[in-house]
Amino acid sequence: MFVVMSLSALKAALPLLGTLLLHPPVVAAQEMKEQKFLDQVEQPGHVVVTARGVDSVNTEARRQGLRFQAIGYWSPETVCFSQPPQGDCNGVFRR
Repeated sequence: MFVVMSLSALKAALPLLGTLLLHPPVVAAQEMKEQKFLDQVEQPGHVVVTARGVDSVNTEARRQGLRFQAIGYWSPETVCFSQPPQGDCNGVFRR
């Protein structure tokens, strides 16, 4: 796929592109410790989403219009990142 941009649009986009390259979004790859997760749940403006597996949690959070990336994920059985999903996973997001 090719995108055609004017020179002025390209100049305007370069600072943002540089910021993204220098500071890529943080993506959780493992579950948080339970107490750290619970501390995040209690913070104002944070929302918990529960679904089967991390992909379903993310899908539901997007449906609700929550901000990404997730602050973190946790499950009692440590199954959030198992493929195929093995059980319920909890994710905490910002409104």
